[in-house]
Amino acid sequence: MATDIDDGTSTNFTPTIHNTPYLAISPTKPALSQAGKTVLVTGGGTGIGKAIAHNFVLASAATVIILGRRVSKLQEAAGELEAAGKQAGKTVNIIAKGCDVTDDEEVKRLWDGLGKEGVHVDVLVLNSAKDTPPQTIFELGTAEVWTMFEANVKGPLHFAERFHKQRCEGPATTKYLINVSTAAIHMRGHPLVDTRPAYSLTKSSGTLAIQILADRIPVEEMQILSFHPGMVYGAPWEAQGVPEDAIPFDDANLPGAFAVWASSKEASFLHGRYVFSSWDVEELLKSETISRLRADRDYLKISVKGLDWGRKI
Repeated sequence: MATDIDDGTSTNFTPTIHNTPYLAISPTKPALSQAGKTVLVTGGGTGIGKAIAHNFVLASAATVIILGRRVSKLQEAAGELEAAGKQAGKTVNIIAKGCDVTDDEEVKRLWDGLGKEGVHVDVLVLNSAKDTPPQTIFELGTAEVWTMFEANVKGPLHFAERFHKQRCEGPATTKYLINVSTAAIHMRGHPLVDTRPAYSLTKSSGTLAIQILADRIPVEEMQILSFHPGMVYGAPWEAQGVPEDAIPFDDANLPGAFAVWASSKEASFLHGRYVFSSWDVEELLKSETISRLRADRDYLKISVKGLDWGRKI
């Protein structure tokens, strides 16, 4: 059963748009190898987070740490990732740890524990998020909206802070911070996005926070990138009553593979920016994008459309 849902392709940025992984972002591409690296994925037990973890396994990461609140789901996902690694001939250490990203004490224990174990994270993927039912901000109430700020802003910032601290204490190599954002930060006229204003508000705030971090952290120290993972079918869509055949949903391995590419030197020109995982990366490199990025500090960033601050402030 199909429904009349815009799949978001009106925001196409490159001539070619992908729904599935392709060679340029393949996790088995030698230039994208994550060999020897430790990768931590929040919300890594299900959906897009699990697909991201799976692609880092295929990219030969040494250790993949998946976090989440539901330990049973994490253990199940860990088993699947270990099996996938063996099938692909990869030797990867899979670690599943229960952690509520909104709980300061749990987050502190996690990072303190990693430090004591001598584990230094090379790639941090901020994927966990809290969604909302289709209600207005007033219908949800301030208390509920604030829990979304804790999940979508405070939690990611706390993880980014501890990740940066680990970087300062560890080897002087480039670290990679990947923020899984959403098109809901800018497609507020979309009928489905419009019904979940608190999600747009808090994910916009979280993405802006990560963007501001990148403004002050050199790409050589920590490469930072935010991206929309695409239209991947999962629990949030199901909860809204959207059937799986409503539109041609994207393969979860598209954002999975894109996250690996984003954690490579190839993506350094997008430091601090927001992109779609469906955009063709080779066309991004060949188009006018790079010159535009150099000329406009606000290009592909959260800002006020129509205003140019120039040099008059």
